[in-house]
Amino acid sequence: MKLVLAISLFLAAPLMARAPSIPAADAPQLAALGANPVGLQATTVTVAGTARSLAVMVWYPALHGGTSTTYRRHLEPATGAALDITTEGIAVADATPAAGRFPLVVISHGFGGWAAGMTYLAENLASKGYVVASIDHADGQGGGGGSAGLVRVAGAIINRARDQQAVIAAFSSRAAAPNDTIGRHIDAINIAVIGYSMGGFGVVATGGAPYDKAAPSLSPLGGLLDDQTVRKTIPGLKAIAAIAPWGGQPPYRAWSEAGLRGLAVPSLFIAGDRDDVSIYADGIHWLYDHATASNRWLLTYREARHNVGGNPPPPETLTRPDLAENFAEPVWRSDRINAINQHFVTAFLDRFLKGDAAHGAFLDVPTVDSDVAQWPTAGPGFATSAQAGYWPGFQKRWLLGLELRHDAAR
Repeated sequence: MKLVLAISLFLAAPLMARAPSIPAADAPQLAALGANPVGLQATTVTVAGTARSLAVMVWYPALHGGTSTTYRRHLEPATGAALDITTEGIAVADATPAAGRFPLVVISHGFGGWAAGMTYLAENLASKGYVVASIDHADGQGGGGGSAGLVRVAGAIINRARDQQAVIAAFSSRAAAPNDTIGRHIDAINIAVIGYSMGGFGVVATGGAPYDKAAPSLSPLGGLLDDQTVRKTIPGLKAIAAIAPWGGQPPYRAWSEAGLRGLAVPSLFIAGDRDDVSIYADGIHWLYDHATASNRWLLTYREARHNVGGNPPPPETLTRPDLAENFAEPVWRSDRINAINQHFVTAFLDRFLKGDAAHGAFLDVPTVDSDVAQWPTAGPGFATSAQAGYWPGFQKRWLLGLELRHDAAR
């Protein structure tokens, strides 16, 4: 009887939450954490010529580990009661940075998101030798409906790329300051920007594709976007990643085909083919198809919607059906998406920011469609050159439901 009771209590107890930056056992090879402990600092960046002051969270390779961080957020959804959510982390606040200089990665969240909403990627990359600066764009909460919501959406459209460029400039400046605690560890000639949803909208512009001033969705903003309707070249920017980027779809299409040809740095697009926010075929795929000056990849999750860029659903939201569509996917496990993103983003950044050809080769898959890949040898493990017909780094039986397309710049 005691044994039965003990088993019942064990099964009823919640499993200890895993930090999203730590991939599960089924993850592809490059999703694994790197060798570095991770530090965390908070700072602010002022956007030149405005009154905007942005909170920025900075993850970096650290010298030693310590007590890890729990990230907390107060949510005020458009419907239902407010609640506090938590996400476990591996970063140690104010840890001593590791020696050396590391490429800079700027992360830009979606509309209504927050700086710690993509820690699965931020902490994971920092452990692999990147300084990661994630912006809190301060969109406010409550959705995009009503007059107040429309004002928030307009503010996000106006400020996303501008915020990203301000943070790049600020951290590039810090890299030149020999006594700056974090700046002296930044390699400012190797920079990437990752944007999710509305963050992806900004990333495409920051990468060199100016907005179309005459676009119906932008023309009501008058001259408020003038600085983003001319092509910009950001010193040190070597690559961008746009996850479910908003703004390619009618009637909100913000670029002309000619404008998209301004995106000349290598780019990684990530999307679900059932995205009902940014729209896959006429939105995300359209952006990819017309960014012809970029050496680019498109990773597609079949049967996924829009939630392919953020952390898994916080445990506090699991009993709230009204919040499910903000975090979860109907078909895919969120931690599985996170791990695949970690794998391919690592391959992409290592290739173009570190010149790591071995890791970069993980982008060179033998089939566009994962489901037709062949594993010709016996036994489990990660695919290597011995499994030339299988996507490198993926495990046997764990490669389904994906497409990876590549088009060279022309």
